[in-house]
Amino acid sequence: MQINHHVGRLVRDVNFTVRGENETKIAYFKLAINDLKDGKATYIDYVAFNKTAELIRDYVTDVGQVVEVEVVMRNHNYTDKNTGQKIYAMQNQVTQFRIYKSSQSSKNSAVQTQIADTQGSEMADNDLPPYPDFSSNAFEYVEG
Repeated sequence: MQINHHVGRLVRDVNFTVRGENETKIAYFKLAINDLKDGKATYIDYVAFNKTAELIRDYVTDVGQVVEVEVVMRNHNYTDKNTGQKIYAMQNQVTQFRIYKSSQSSKNSAVQTQIADTQGSEMADNDLPPYPDFSSNAFEYVEG
């Protein structure tokens, strides 16, 4: 099994839902991962289930918040209800996560949310807050 670690900023609010007979809790979210080579961002979708999904819903709350995730790639195959066609896809399933909080994140969250609302569902690279300096002591982390 291959495990990947990504660090990025939350692009939009977490989409939390409960599905199925077993009431499986699911959290969907997207991070903007900074490419250190050219300074542009790559947008990656993630999914988390059950307790991890609940923790993400509760703690990953501010657009622009710095989040580190540990993910495994999983096959996600299903049949489209409308067409009956079999769909084959890959998911980045979060197994662990860590959030980074700074004193600035709470001050800027309202502005960042406004930017996300005015831009629709996608944010451009220029709209994202600057990438943090992890070598400083300005961040504390919370593990989930």
